[in-house]
Amino acid sequence: MNINLAFLMIILAIAIIIVLPKFKVNIAISIMIGALFLLFVLGADWGNVIRDLMQWDFWRIIIIVFLSLLIVALMEKIGYLNKMVAAVKALAPSLGSSFISISAFIGLLPMPGGAYVSAKLVDPIGKEMNLTGHEATTLNYWFRHLWEYAWPLYTGVIVASAIFEVSISDFVIHMSFLPLLAIIGGLIFIYYPIMKKKNIKRKNPAEIKKIWDLLYASWPIIAVMLLTLGGIPWPSNGGIKIMRVDLFYSLLAIDIILIGILLKKSKKDVKYSLKFALKPTFLGVTFAALFMKIAVLETNSMFYTYSFFEMYGIPPFVVIMILPYLAGLMTGVTVAYVAATFPLLLPYIGSPPSFAAIALAYASGYAGHLTSPVHLCLVLSAQHFKADIYKVIRRIIPSVVFVLTITLLIYFL
Repeated sequence: MNINLAFLMIILAIAIIIVLPKFKVNIAISIMIGALFLLFVLGADWGNVIRDLMQWDFWRIIIIVFLSLLIVALMEKIGYLNKMVAAVKALAPSLGSSFISISAFIGLLPMPGGAYVSAKLVDPIGKEMNLTGHEATTLNYWFRHLWEYAWPLYTGVIVASAIFEVSISDFVIHMSFLPLLAIIGGLIFIYYPIMKKKNIKRKNPAEIKKIWDLLYASWPIIAVMLLTLGGIPWPSNGGIKIMRVDLFYSLLAIDIILIGILLKKSKKDVKYSLKFALKPTFLGVTFAALFMKIAVLETNSMFYTYSFFEMYGIPPFVVIMILPYLAGLMTGVTVAYVAATFPLLLPYIGSPPSFAAIALAYASGYAGHLTSPVHLCLVLSAQHFKADIYKVIRRIIPSVVFVLTITLLIYFL
């Protein structure tokens, strides 16, 4: 097929994924339609498509998403979540630091519209400091979204690592500078300008004993991180070697332990947790995202995309930034920009993959995601605090630009 025509078809597939949700079509269905459109218009060997669908690696990623969602639900029902929030509030040296710390802690748990959950928790603190609606929304929204760049419980991280064919632990380690940049940018451009006049220091000293409560309540998350990124001692050639545990087994082990704990309290809550983690909305998006990768690979979409940009002399870094950013901006969903554009970027990422290029792609898509007026967290959080969405977006733009600029410098260096 002609390169220009093929590229037009690829853009139409991305447009389908971006536009259909505007008409209340589920994002998973939108991605599936976009993938099927590619398969039909560019042509594919359906035998290979079915073979790819039957691979264990395909279903392993979907099960990992299920297990990560299950941890969230089980921790909520056991009561760990409320205990975590209470401990953070007691340890923080000021109301302002309590506010953003609670938002950040909720961000460790991948919940759709999670900023609305943290908004309800920090609302009393915001009122005590006399924060305006858009100040409270901006603080809550930004600090709730620090970790999705690299936190292994998030679907976007899991799917992105699968698309680029790197281990989740390697992905997390190499992307970990992005949350750090987000924290620095958030403090410089959002937190300190607001808190100069609004912050209130604690009258009572921090309750150090609450550190134990915090560690106790967050042990499932800590355990998954230690197993996945640190590893466990394992016999090897007559000695001991530290072996990282695959995220699949880390999550599975901790979920089994949590189910055992919750069964003693309430079988009903265990059923609720399993039902929550099995929601088609969550797992369907993961399935659709992985299916989109299959569609891109089986239709040679990467070749057409690479050839098109080469033909017109467009620099690789522009492609790596623009495609994910536009998809993130239009959908407001991380896994949508990951699924729609990351498979197309494989020629620009290289083999072995350049983590600097992956970071630039992820940070660019996330910039679009954060500044999207259809981002569910932003919409719900702004509604709660009665804030203007576009005022909030304008307030976070300096922090977004800060993260992108440093990431782009790292890419070039």
